[in-house]
Amino acid sequence: MGVINEDSWIKVNRTEVVASKQLWHDHWLPLTNLDLLVPPFEVGSFFYYKKPHEPVDVTTMVDALKTSVSQALILFYPLAGEIVHNSAGEPEIHYNNKGVEVIEAAADVEIRELNFHNPDESIEGKLMP
Repeated sequence: MGVINEDSWIKVNRTEVVASKQLWHDHWLPLTNLDLLVPPFEVGSFFYYKKPHEPVDVTTMVDALKTSVSQALILFYPLAGEIVHNSAGEPEIHYNNKGVEVIEAAADVEIRELNFHNPDESIEGKLMP
């Protein structure tokens, strides 16, 4: 399997915060007992696309993805919030529509060379912190 190493490059083209297009007022959601059992961790994901044979405007593709994320945040609004502690010291979700970060990047590695079953081996934390 291929590895993104010192000879490979990853170029970040754009970084942007995408928020829900629907305006919401600040509100807080208490966590459930099940939420409190799971240790806190951040979730990140990346999407990769095969380079098309015909010329494609990547900006148009990324803008469509950002529009979809914005629309998804209307239904899944807690994802655009942050976990804070209330006056009793208990964690809760403060929905403030700060949005989610969308990063557009390119790499000089073939997708088929990456080992997604063991990303530490092939990606080495370079696509996502």
